[in-house]
Amino acid sequence: MASRKREQQAEVEIVVQAPQLEEVGFLELNEQELTDGERRRRIASALVMIGALMGILSGTLILQGNPSGLLNSSIFQSTDSLDIHGFVLDEAGDPVANVSIELVDIDSGSAIKQNIFSDENGRYVIDAVLVQEYELHLEKDGYETVILLFVPEPIGISPITMVAGDGERVVDDYTKTEGWSLDNAVALATFEGLFTLGCALVGVHASFEIKRKKRYRRTQALCWVGLFSRGMIIFGPALILVGMILIMFNKEDFADQQVEEVL
Repeated sequence: MASRKREQQAEVEIVVQAPQLEEVGFLELNEQELTDGERRRRIASALVMIGALMGILSGTLILQGNPSGLLNSSIFQSTDSLDIHGFVLDEAGDPVANVSIELVDIDSGSAIKQNIFSDENGRYVIDAVLVQEYELHLEKDGYETVILLFVPEPIGISPITMVAGDGERVVDDYTKTEGWSLDNAVALATFEGLFTLGCALVGVHASFEIKRKKRYRRTQALCWVGLFSRGMIIFGPALILVGMILIMFNKEDFADQQVEEVL
């Protein structure tokens, strides 16, 4: 009897099956929703951020670096010896040949280089001269003796004018150049490091501006400043430049560009 009753209940019972929903992962859903422009903008933002972070690293290394390295560079390092050269002219500006020239040490008063004469073009050359103070004595019959006070420089010596007459004439062509001190090198390194860090922080801000997509020109200007962060010399600026190119292809996504199109 009980078995018969269960069979009747089974006949009238309605079974409802709910359809199974296909599970979609979060990342997969987001990937499906992103447009090509949004993907490019996210890549551009990441590239600019990485380039700016490289700039922050470079600026920090500059601030922590040894300033003596700057002093030893070819920019600030003075040359031990030079080949000096110049011209001897008369009052009319014509070259004077066969002028006897002597290089004299100021401290000892003795001639270091002698038996040097100007050629037919009035030109003379003195080889391998240490960089210090000297006197250059120029003599020729019929002209005043010229005593030139100078320090050798890579650009050579200014043309010397021989004046007809007797006696001596002293010409002071001495320009004292002390070179770069350690304090100057520290100041330069500090300025360079702070400038690099400042530009890198602007680059970080540019990365967030790309995500906000509010002002296109402002964003590009910030990226341009970020280029000067010089992260890892060229790698950081190269990444930022690629990011700038990517957002150029999607400039219409920025709010200010959409307003201009409507107007």
